[in-house]
Amino acid sequence: MPQLVITAVGPDRPGLVEDLSGFLTELGVNIADARMINLRGRFAVILSAEADEAALKRIREGMAGLTQQTNLEINVTAEGPAGKTFTGVPFRLKTYSMDQPGIVHRITHVLHRHGVNIEELQTRLEAGPHTGTPLFTMDIRLTVPRGVSVKALRSELETLCDSLNCDVDLEPD
Repeated sequence: MPQLVITAVGPDRPGLVEDLSGFLTELGVNIADARMINLRGRFAVILSAEADEAALKRIREGMAGLTQQTNLEINVTAEGPAGKTFTGVPFRLKTYSMDQPGIVHRITHVLHRHGVNIEELQTRLEAGPHTGTPLFTMDIRLTVPRGVSVKALRSELETLCDSLNCDVDLEPD
């Protein structure tokens, strides 16, 4: 059965998940994996689904109506077989710091140099308690390949985070 990747972005409002999932269910589409979030008033969806060719055709035919109903910009991509999966040891990396540009890039650059695969990455910018200073947190689920020294990876991340004035935790997941 063909795999679909569906992305959608638009203004948030109650009922969007019900509208989207109802549309897909009526067409016989099975939602496998999904991430949905309200990003400061913008609703974003990425999901993986399974559908036969007839359902895929009906999705494309009904897309204009769904877009009008939900006010979401929706994209459907039919995929072939799943991509390569990465093997190794699952870890979770968390950072905490005052907000500054480049944190995500600099940390993910270190991870890339070590061949680490990012499975999921979430960031959040919130007002700090008492001061209201913008605090940036990042939470990453990752896979460290066998043969990569976790001690060396942790040391390099700690050195980088010291230079960024941020706290970092790297623990098995």
